[in-house]
Amino acid sequence: MSDQPSSLYGGEPEAPRPQAPGLVDQIVGVFTAPVELFQRLNKAPSWGWALGALLVASLALVVIWGLKVDVDEMLRPMLERNPQIQSAQIDMVIEMQKKFILPFGVLGALFGTPAVMALVGLFYWLMGKALPEGEAPSYPQALSAAVVPGLVKLPHLLLVAVICLVRPIGGLTPDKIAPTSLGYFVQVESLRIQALLYALDLFYLAEAVLAYLALRYLVRMKTAGALICVLLPLVLSLGFRLLGAK
Repeated sequence: MSDQPSSLYGGEPEAPRPQAPGLVDQIVGVFTAPVELFQRLNKAPSWGWALGALLVASLALVVIWGLKVDVDEMLRPMLERNPQIQSAQIDMVIEMQKKFILPFGVLGALFGTPAVMALVGLFYWLMGKALPEGEAPSYPQALSAAVVPGLVKLPHLLLVAVICLVRPIGGLTPDKIAPTSLGYFVQVESLRIQALLYALDLFYLAEAVLAYLALRYLVRMKTAGALICVLLPLVLSLGFRLLGAK
């Protein structure tokens, strides 16, 4: 007897559901065959394992960096340039930040990352419904497109964590530690231009390219919609970086 299930009306057996690619397939796929990976995820969306891997790597980095960073060296120059903070308050602010930087970082990694992914997935889903190339996407498809491209950052997260472990990092923030951005090699006097150079990181640019491919082949969004979904968050992120460079 055949092991394949019969259809509801006793006709041809139902075709087996496509199997979602596992975490290893997803990690390998974003580096070697992203289009094929996203086409598979279109038929069988999957985001849980990828989100779990990103959370574990982010949490490890946050804890290691939080234990190694010199908070005084990181914050004092910034606070001294702020005319709204009196010099007598600087030491108090730094001592307070020393107590909260690690727990806030852990909370951000555990809860902030999933919240951001959920909102990005919602944005992709709404844009996919507005500009579909064929059938409108489901939310699991959009959420998969929001999460899985981030797997390309795993080597970067692990590299920064290892660097934090093996050498002093002073007051450097995680985006300034690994030699993967233009800002690591080019130093300028303008804080805003320097922030922009640090934003030009190889792995974050790769994530933007993969996000575009995911929107095209997983969400099945029109080219214009995919470009909007990639460029708008990128511009907003750069804008916040420039505003925060003081």
